[in-house]
Amino acid sequence: MSLCTDIYSIVEGKTGRMNRNNLSLKDNKTEVGEFWTSMQRQSHPIHYVVSYRASFKPELPSFFMNKYLNKKKSIVLDPFGGRGTTCIQANLEGHFGIHNDINPVSNFLAESRKNIPSISDLEKTLNKLNLKTKTTEESNDEDMLHFFHKDTLNEIKNLKKIFIKDNSPEIKYIILTALSRLHGHSPGFFSVYTFPQISIEPKSQEKNNIKRNQKPEYREVKPRIYSKMKRDLSKPLPPFYHEFSANNLYLNQSATNISLLKDSSVDLIITSPPFLDKVDYAKDNWMRKWFLGLQEEPRISIFKNLSEWNKFISDVFKESSRVLKKNSYIVMEVGEVQKGNNQISLEKEIIQNAKDTSLYWKKTYINSQKFTKLSNCWKVDNNLKGTNSNRCVVFQNIK
Repeated sequence: MSLCTDIYSIVEGKTGRMNRNNLSLKDNKTEVGEFWTSMQRQSHPIHYVVSYRASFKPELPSFFMNKYLNKKKSIVLDPFGGRGTTCIQANLEGHFGIHNDINPVSNFLAESRKNIPSISDLEKTLNKLNLKTKTTEESNDEDMLHFFHKDTLNEIKNLKKIFIKDNSPEIKYIILTALSRLHGHSPGFFSVYTFPQISIEPKSQEKNNIKRNQKPEYREVKPRIYSKMKRDLSKPLPPFYHEFSANNLYLNQSATNISLLKDSSVDLIITSPPFLDKVDYAKDNWMRKWFLGLQEEPRISIFKNLSEWNKFISDVFKESSRVLKKNSYIVMEVGEVQKGNNQISLEKEIIQNAKDTSLYWKKTYINSQKFTKLSNCWKVDNNLKGTNSNRCVVFQNIK
């Protein structure tokens, strides 16, 4: 696909699907090792502007792009886009990205890095913003004051108002950076000491403040945004990054029905579906949703039992096989979870889930690594609950 061929040409209706049963369950298809580094922040810092729960590292999609794409300018899809890791890594490696996620917060996290301004342009824009104007009281101010000093909250609300009127790349990137500074456990954040990656409930923060004998102090917004932007943009982007990111697609559809994509239009899918009964993405991001002015509740499912999750993944596979080109691949990263006294290996489940599609199981990669600090924050203990490793199952579309 040349740059002259706009990626939007793949957006149309859909036609039929072809289903086959091509399962093989041979153990020699599983490979265990360290296929990418377990060290943090080895890729471009643009990935780490903002955190997002249950994200995989950029090294994961990079590994599979290098393995399963034999040409540049390919089209890479992530149906569960998260914070945009797959899409951004595709652009960094000379490919087009399609980011799909049913959560509108996720879509903003990805789309706001489609056009990344220079640090000098961002600094000029930031310096011009007037964040000191007195804002009107809102119904949730009392809740927010458990996190922020009243003057800090006033500046944050002014940023919200600016974003409603100005959708320029500079403002989008400033808002993205502000999202990453909303709450955390150091003076670099806008809030008093709290959890950095997810938004806890106001009543929980109120209890934390009492327990820690703390109250929100004034923290000026602008210098904290600038400091974070300067750090994240310290490494130059590849000169071709914007050539590819300009042609990205950002979709807000269910992964079971990405109806805007044509049949056989995608070269590679790399994704990680919602974990079984583990992560509440809507609840985790309530403050980001408030800051972005998103009114509609995201239609995010939390699966309470394995049968529900399996049905969902089966439907995702049917849609994935439709949009994938013939002989192209899908890589699905899943976890190993504990349900009661039973340990469930989800990679074995999804092999069964693909049986009614044209997806043929090629190989399973288990990337062994220790838990990160963030996993420990979630109280995810090795061999007890949560994911023990990156378990990536590769299927080829043979239709």
